[in-house]
Amino acid sequence: LAVCLGNICRSPLAEVLLREQAKRMGLDSRFEFASAGTGDWHVGGCADPRTIATAARHGVDLTSHRASQITVRNWQSWDWFVAMDDNNYRDVLAMGVPKERLLLMRQFEAGSGQAVPDPYYGGADGFETVWQLLESNAVAVMQYLGDEYEKNHCSH
Repeated sequence: LAVCLGNICRSPLAEVLLREQAKRMGLDSRFEFASAGTGDWHVGGCADPRTIATAARHGVDLTSHRASQITVRNWQSWDWFVAMDDNNYRDVLAMGVPKERLLLMRQFEAGSGQAVPDPYYGGADGFETVWQLLESNAVAVMQYLGDEYEKNHCSH
């Protein structure tokens, strides 16, 4: 589950990029992907038009995305959580998600601990920057998740 604040900018893009990377790595049959926000402002609404336009430029159709929210009551549906920034990370931890099941999207990048910036209050170029950051970090995140899957599901 990719997690950001409102589930209309960063996490929908992270969801599709993680799914695509899993497919490239032959891991797509082992994982299901979704996204959610920690806030409820946009629940049921479409992705931000700039998110939809950025995804479309990269051949991805996000017009059917509908924002959802991660809550104390529904987080148990997911095994792994990929937060976009420290605030999302802390909010998910506060819901009771175990720390060992929670990643930061950019934690494997050199100079880890960096946030995926929220492009909501900026221009369209910020959405392209977010796409590039997410795309470049999806490889390491999926490598980690693939390794964890192997450790937990395969006998040696």
